[in-house]
Amino acid sequence: MLPSVHPLIHHLFIHPEYIHPSVYLRALFDYTPFEDKATPCQEAGLPFKRGDVLQVVSQEDATWWQAKKVGDCNLRAALIPSIQFQERFDGNYRVTFFKNMFKLIIFGVTGSLGARVTELKQKVIADNPRWFGLAVPRKYSCTFNKTMIFGFFNSCKFISENYVLFFRFIEYGEYKENLYGTSLESIHKVLTQNKVCLVDVQPEALKTLRTAEFKPYIIFVTPRFPDSQRKHFGSSSSLSGGITVTHTEMKQSAEKMDECYGHWVDYVLVKEDPVSALVELQVALERVQTEPQWVPVCWVRR
Repeated sequence: MLPSVHPLIHHLFIHPEYIHPSVYLRALFDYTPFEDKATPCQEAGLPFKRGDVLQVVSQEDATWWQAKKVGDCNLRAALIPSIQFQERFDGNYRVTFFKNMFKLIIFGVTGSLGARVTELKQKVIADNPRWFGLAVPRKYSCTFNKTMIFGFFNSCKFISENYVLFFRFIEYGEYKENLYGTSLESIHKVLTQNKVCLVDVQPEALKTLRTAEFKPYIIFVTPRFPDSQRKHFGSSSSLSGGITVTHTEMKQSAEKMDECYGHWVDYVLVKEDPVSALVELQVALERVQTEPQWVPVCWVRR
Protein backbone atom coordinates (compact mmCIF):
# COMPACT_ATOMS: atom_id res chain seq x y z
CA MET A 1 0.00 0.00 0.00
CA LEU A 2 1.37 3.37 -1.03
CA PRO A 3 1.28 6.41 1.24
CA SER A 4 -1.17 9.20 0.51
CA VAL A 5 0.83 11.64 -1.60
CA HIS A 6 -1.88 13.19 -3.73
CA PRO A 7 -5.38 14.48 -2.89
CA LEU A 8 -6.85 12.37 -5.68
CA ILE A 9 -5.01 9.19 -4.62
CA HIS A 10 -5.61 8.28 -0.98
CA HIS A 11 -4.54 4.63 -1.00
CA LEU A 12 -3.47 2.01 -3.52
CA PHE A 13 -4.54 -1.49 -2.56
CA ILE A 14 -3.00 -4.71 -3.84
CA HIS A 15 -5.85 -7.15 -4.19
CA PRO A 16 -5.08 -10.80 -3.31
CA GLU A 17 -6.36 -12.08 -6.64
CA TYR A 18 -3.66 -10.06 -8.44
CA ILE A 19 -0.76 -11.39 -6.40
CA HIS A 20 -0.80 -14.98 -7.65
CA PRO A 21 -0.12 -15.43 -10.44
CA SER A 22 1.69 -12.18 -11.19
CA VAL A 23 2.10 -10.74 -14.64
CA TYR A 24 5.63 -9.89 -15.69
CA LEU A 25 6.55 -7.29 -18.27
CA ARG A 26 9.85 -6.21 -19.77
CA ALA A 27 9.88 -2.51 -20.56
CA LEU A 28 10.75 -1.57 -24.13
CA PHE A 29 11.04 2.15 -23.38
CA ASP A 30 12.31 4.48 -20.65
CA TYR A 31 9.76 6.03 -18.30
CA THR A 32 10.22 8.94 -15.88
CA PRO A 33 7.07 9.80 -13.87
CA PHE A 34 8.25 13.35 -13.15
CA GLU A 35 8.32 14.05 -16.89
CA ASP A 36 4.87 12.55 -17.50
CA LYS A 37 2.14 15.18 -17.29
CA ALA A 38 -0.55 12.52 -17.75
CA THR A 39 0.21 10.67 -14.52
CA PRO A 40 -2.31 11.32 -11.71
CA CYS A 41 0.55 11.49 -9.17
CA GLN A 42 4.18 11.85 -10.15
CA GLU A 43 5.43 10.87 -6.67
CA ALA A 44 3.55 7.58 -6.91
CA GLY A 45 5.02 6.67 -10.29
CA LEU A 46 7.59 3.93 -10.89
CA PRO A 47 10.58 5.04 -12.99
CA PHE A 48 12.11 2.34 -15.17
CA LYS A 49 14.54 1.85 -18.03
CA ARG A 50 14.22 -0.14 -21.22
CA GLY A 51 15.02 -3.76 -20.37
CA ASP A 52 13.77 -3.65 -16.78
CA VAL A 53 11.48 -6.53 -15.78
CA LEU A 54 8.36 -5.37 -13.96
CA GLN A 55 6.02 -7.42 -11.79
CA VAL A 56 2.48 -6.14 -12.24
CA VAL A 57 0.51 -6.73 -9.06
CA SER A 58 -2.71 -4.96 -10.00
CA GLN A 59 -4.45 -4.21 -13.29
CA GLU A 60 -7.70 -3.10 -11.69
CA ASP A 61 -7.43 0.37 -13.22
CA ALA A 62 -7.48 0.37 -17.03
CA THR A 63 -5.12 3.35 -17.27
CA TRP A 64 -2.61 3.02 -14.44
CA TRP A 65 -1.32 -0.31 -13.15
CA GLN A 66 0.54 -1.09 -9.93
CA ALA A 67 3.94 -2.73 -10.38
CA LYS A 68 7.34 -3.40 -8.82
CA LYS A 69 10.75 -3.77 -10.44
CA VAL A 70 12.09 -7.31 -10.25
CA GLY A 71 15.30 -7.35 -8.23
CA ASP A 72 14.57 -4.00 -6.56
CA CYS A 73 14.88 -3.99 -2.77
CA ASN A 74 11.91 -1.62 -2.56
CA LEU A 75 8.88 -3.84 -1.99
CA ARG A 76 6.30 -1.11 -2.52
CA ALA A 77 4.19 -1.12 -5.65
CA ALA A 78 4.03 2.04 -7.74
CA LEU A 79 2.16 3.31 -10.79
CA ILE A 80 3.06 2.53 -14.40
CA PRO A 81 1.02 3.36 -17.52
CA SER A 82 -1.01 0.41 -18.75
CA ILE A 83 -0.40 -1.06 -22.18
CA GLN A 84 -3.69 0.34 -23.42
CA PHE A 85 -2.85 3.80 -22.12
CA GLN A 86 0.63 3.73 -23.67
CA GLU A 87 -0.78 2.67 -27.03
CA ARG A 88 -2.85 5.87 -27.20
CA PHE A 89 0.39 7.76 -27.69
CA ASP A 90 2.51 5.27 -29.60
CA GLY A 91 0.01 3.38 -31.71
CA ASN A 92 1.87 0.10 -31.09
CA TYR A 93 2.96 -2.21 -28.31
CA ARG A 94 5.84 -0.87 -26.25
CA VAL A 95 5.72 -3.52 -23.53
CA THR A 96 5.87 -7.29 -24.04
CA PHE A 97 4.75 -9.99 -21.60
CA PHE A 98 7.63 -12.08 -20.28
CA LYS A 99 7.98 -15.18 -18.17
CA ASN A 100 10.88 -17.03 -16.52
CA MET A 101 12.63 -19.60 -18.74
CA PHE A 102 15.48 -21.96 -17.96
CA LYS A 103 17.53 -22.34 -21.13
CA LEU A 104 17.93 -20.72 -24.54
CA ILE A 105 19.51 -22.53 -27.46
CA ILE A 106 19.77 -19.84 -30.15
CA PHE A 107 21.98 -16.77 -29.96
CA GLY A 108 21.46 -14.06 -32.53
CA VAL A 109 24.47 -11.74 -32.77
CA THR A 110 24.15 -8.45 -34.64
CA GLY A 111 26.21 -5.29 -34.66
CA SER A 112 26.68 -1.82 -36.03
CA LEU A 113 29.38 -0.67 -38.46
CA GLY A 114 32.85 -1.38 -37.11
CA ALA A 115 31.71 -3.99 -34.58
CA ARG A 116 33.37 -6.88 -36.48
CA VAL A 117 30.75 -9.37 -35.29
CA THR A 118 31.92 -12.13 -37.62
CA GLU A 119 35.39 -12.20 -36.03
CA LEU A 120 33.92 -12.49 -32.52
CA LYS A 121 31.58 -15.26 -33.59
CA GLN A 122 34.37 -17.26 -35.24
CA LYS A 123 36.62 -16.97 -32.17
CA VAL A 124 33.83 -18.16 -29.85
CA ILE A 125 33.26 -21.25 -31.99
CA ALA A 126 37.01 -21.88 -32.35
CA ASP A 127 37.43 -21.83 -28.55
CA ASN A 128 34.36 -23.99 -27.89
CA PRO A 129 33.70 -26.20 -30.97
CA ARG A 130 31.95 -28.86 -28.87
CA TRP A 131 29.37 -26.45 -27.46
CA PHE A 132 28.74 -23.93 -30.23
CA GLY A 133 27.87 -24.27 -33.88
CA LEU A 134 27.36 -21.85 -36.75
CA ALA A 135 24.33 -21.53 -38.98
CA VAL A 136 26.13 -21.35 -42.33
CA PRO A 137 24.55 -19.28 -45.13
CA ARG A 138 23.93 -21.20 -48.35
CA LYS A 139 24.06 -20.29 -52.03
CA TYR A 140 21.20 -21.12 -54.37
CA SER A 141 21.66 -20.70 -58.10
CA CYS A 142 19.13 -18.82 -60.21
CA THR A 143 18.74 -19.60 -63.90
CA PHE A 144 17.42 -17.47 -66.71
CA ASN A 145 16.09 -19.97 -69.24
CA LYS A 146 13.11 -17.86 -70.36
CA THR A 147 10.79 -20.74 -69.56
CA MET A 148 7.15 -19.76 -69.21
CA ILE A 149 5.75 -20.73 -65.81
CA PHE A 150 2.07 -19.96 -65.23
CA GLY A 151 2.24 -17.11 -67.74
CA PHE A 152 5.32 -15.47 -66.17
CA PHE A 153 8.93 -15.64 -67.36
CA ASN A 154 11.23 -17.51 -65.01
CA SER A 155 13.59 -15.04 -63.36
CA CYS A 156 15.90 -14.82 -60.39
CA LYS A 157 13.25 -12.82 -58.55
CA PHE A 158 10.63 -15.50 -59.23
CA ILE A 159 12.95 -18.25 -58.00
CA SER A 160 14.06 -16.19 -55.00
CA GLU A 161 10.54 -15.72 -53.74
CA ASN A 162 9.82 -19.45 -54.01
CA TYR A 163 13.11 -20.40 -52.34
CA VAL A 164 12.31 -18.04 -49.50
CA LEU A 165 8.93 -19.70 -48.97
CA PHE A 166 10.33 -23.22 -49.27
CA PHE A 167 13.52 -22.88 -47.20
CA ARG A 168 12.12 -20.35 -44.69
CA PHE A 169 14.99 -17.92 -44.79
CA ILE A 170 15.78 -15.73 -41.81
CA GLU A 171 17.43 -13.34 -44.24
CA TYR A 172 18.59 -13.50 -47.85
CA GLY A 173 20.07 -11.44 -50.66
CA GLU A 174 20.93 -11.67 -54.35
CA TYR A 175 24.40 -11.31 -55.87
CA LYS A 176 25.46 -12.06 -59.45
CA GLU A 177 22.28 -13.98 -60.28
CA ASN A 178 22.62 -16.16 -57.17
CA LEU A 179 20.59 -16.22 -54.00
CA TYR A 180 22.40 -16.28 -50.65
CA GLY A 181 20.63 -16.80 -47.36
CA THR A 182 20.55 -18.26 -43.85
CA SER A 183 17.70 -20.74 -43.65
CA LEU A 184 15.95 -22.22 -40.65
CA GLU A 185 17.10 -25.58 -41.97
CA SER A 186 20.74 -24.62 -41.24
CA ILE A 187 19.79 -23.71 -37.66
CA HIS A 188 18.02 -27.02 -37.14
CA LYS A 189 21.12 -28.81 -38.43
CA VAL A 190 23.23 -27.28 -35.65
CA LEU A 191 20.63 -28.04 -33.00
CA THR A 192 20.45 -31.71 -34.00
CA GLN A 193 24.14 -31.90 -33.06
CA ASN A 194 23.23 -30.85 -29.48
CA LYS A 195 25.08 -27.57 -29.88
CA VAL A 196 24.13 -24.00 -29.15
CA CYS A 197 23.61 -22.21 -32.46
CA LEU A 198 25.22 -18.84 -33.18
CA VAL A 199 23.53 -16.82 -35.90
CA ASP A 200 25.08 -13.66 -37.34
CA VAL A 201 22.14 -11.66 -38.69
CA GLN A 202 21.30 -8.21 -39.93
CA PRO A 203 19.06 -6.28 -37.52
CA GLU A 204 16.15 -6.41 -39.98
CA ALA A 205 16.01 -10.19 -39.43
CA LEU A 206 15.65 -10.03 -35.65
CA LYS A 207 11.84 -9.99 -35.72
CA THR A 208 11.82 -13.13 -37.90
CA LEU A 209 14.27 -14.89 -35.60
CA ARG A 210 12.46 -14.03 -32.36
CA THR A 211 9.86 -16.79 -32.36
CA ALA A 212 8.67 -19.46 -29.94
CA GLU A 213 10.27 -22.05 -32.22
CA PHE A 214 13.83 -20.94 -31.35
CA LYS A 215 13.55 -18.68 -28.29
CA PRO A 216 16.73 -16.75 -29.21
CA TYR A 217 18.90 -14.53 -27.05
CA ILE A 218 19.87 -11.42 -29.03
CA ILE A 219 23.25 -9.75 -28.49
CA PHE A 220 24.02 -6.37 -30.04
CA VAL A 221 27.71 -5.49 -30.47
CA THR A 222 28.79 -1.89 -30.89
CA PRO A 223 32.20 -0.19 -30.75
CA ARG A 224 32.90 2.30 -27.99
CA PHE A 225 33.03 5.91 -29.12
CA PRO A 226 35.25 8.00 -26.83
CA ASP A 227 34.82 11.76 -26.81
CA SER A 228 38.13 12.17 -28.56
CA GLN A 229 36.87 10.12 -31.51
CA ARG A 230 33.62 12.02 -31.64
CA LYS A 231 35.49 15.26 -32.12
CA HIS A 232 37.67 13.98 -34.98
CA PHE A 233 35.05 13.58 -37.67
CA GLY A 234 37.67 12.83 -40.31
CA SER A 235 39.07 9.76 -38.53
CA SER A 236 38.20 6.42 -40.06
CA SER A 237 38.52 2.65 -39.73
CA SER A 238 38.87 -0.11 -42.30
CA LEU A 239 36.32 -2.90 -42.35
CA SER A 240 36.59 -6.30 -43.98
CA GLY A 241 36.54 -6.13 -47.75
CA GLY A 242 38.53 -2.92 -47.86
CA ILE A 243 35.56 -0.70 -46.97
CA THR A 244 36.50 2.41 -45.02
CA VAL A 245 34.02 4.19 -42.78
CA THR A 246 34.46 7.15 -40.45
CA HIS A 247 33.86 7.00 -36.71
CA THR A 248 30.96 9.37 -37.27
CA GLU A 249 29.32 6.85 -39.63
CA MET A 250 29.86 4.02 -37.15
CA LYS A 251 28.34 6.07 -34.33
CA GLN A 252 25.33 7.00 -36.46
CA SER A 253 24.89 3.35 -37.45
CA ALA A 254 24.88 2.26 -33.79
CA GLU A 255 22.39 4.96 -32.80
CA LYS A 256 20.05 4.11 -35.68
CA MET A 257 20.13 0.40 -34.91
CA ASP A 258 19.46 1.05 -31.23
CA GLU A 259 16.51 3.29 -32.08
CA CYS A 260 14.95 0.94 -34.63
CA TYR A 261 15.78 -2.49 -33.23
CA GLY A 262 16.86 -1.98 -29.61
CA HIS A 263 13.60 -3.40 -28.27
CA TRP A 264 14.51 -6.80 -29.73
CA VAL A 265 17.91 -6.87 -27.99
CA ASP A 266 18.58 -8.79 -24.75
CA TYR A 267 22.19 -7.73 -24.16
CA VAL A 268 24.39 -4.89 -25.44
CA LEU A 269 28.12 -5.56 -25.70
CA VAL A 270 30.21 -2.38 -25.98
CA LYS A 271 33.43 -3.45 -27.67
CA GLU A 272 36.55 -1.89 -26.17
CA ASP A 273 39.01 -4.21 -27.92
CA PRO A 274 38.87 -7.69 -29.51
CA VAL A 275 40.26 -9.54 -26.45
CA SER A 276 37.99 -8.02 -23.80
CA ALA A 277 34.98 -8.22 -26.15
CA LEU A 278 35.56 -11.95 -26.67
CA VAL A 279 35.80 -12.54 -22.92
CA GLU A 280 32.62 -10.54 -22.26
CA LEU A 281 30.74 -12.38 -25.02
CA GLN A 282 31.80 -15.78 -23.66
CA VAL A 283 30.76 -14.81 -20.13
CA ALA A 284 27.37 -13.60 -21.44
CA LEU A 285 26.81 -16.85 -23.36
CA GLU A 286 27.70 -18.95 -20.32
CA ARG A 287 25.48 -16.91 -18.00
CA VAL A 288 22.47 -17.30 -20.26
CA GLN A 289 22.99 -21.06 -20.34
CA THR A 290 23.16 -21.41 -16.55
CA GLU A 291 20.77 -18.76 -15.21
CA PRO A 292 17.00 -18.31 -15.67
CA GLN A 293 16.07 -15.82 -18.38
CA TRP A 294 13.00 -13.73 -19.14
CA VAL A 295 11.25 -14.63 -22.37
CA PRO A 296 7.83 -13.76 -23.86
CA VAL A 297 5.09 -15.70 -22.12
CA CYS A 298 3.72 -16.84 -25.50
CA TRP A 299 6.95 -18.81 -26.03
CA VAL A 300 6.18 -21.18 -23.16
CA ARG A 301 2.41 -21.45 -23.35
CA ARG A 302 1.08 -24.78 -24.53
